[in-house]
Amino acid sequence: MFLKHYLALLIISVFFVACSKEEPKNINETQNSIEKKDIPKKIKLLFITQPHCPSCDALEETMKLNKPHKLIKNYFEIQKMNIGEKIPEGLVSPNGTPTVYFLGYKDEALVEPMVGEKDEESLMMFLNDALYEFKNLYGIDLQKKGENNETNSSKTTN
Repeated sequence: MFLKHYLALLIISVFFVACSKEEPKNINETQNSIEKKDIPKKIKLLFITQPHCPSCDALEETMKLNKPHKLIKNYFEIQKMNIGEKIPEGLVSPNGTPTVYFLGYKDEALVEPMVGEKDEESLMMFLNDALYEFKNLYGIDLQKKGENNETNSSKTTN
């Protein structure tokens, strides 16, 4: 009888531990825990490449087109690395080249890595997603120059 109760208690305990999940960080907590001066002024675009990579060359040509070039020039800092070099901790290893990571404070990934060559529309989608996530995470809209860079959501009180 004692064994049945012990077993039932053990199963219930395991169930509760296995089914619990960590709550996501509150955006305002993230903004408050990072000093404003430490937040990068641009998003790091970590471009993983390798020699003689036609897809890498094609992606670089797409990045030179007018719309993507304008965004990249103003809001992104490109860092190139060859595949096999040590990438920042916490990033998923590249699965081929090109792989592009969009990184914020302390090389935190803002969006999923972009893998393979992209057309202009797809590249613009990744660039805009990275800008949007940067704004949501840090409360800074890189595209609003000359303003105090606080988003409305960080000013709102409930």
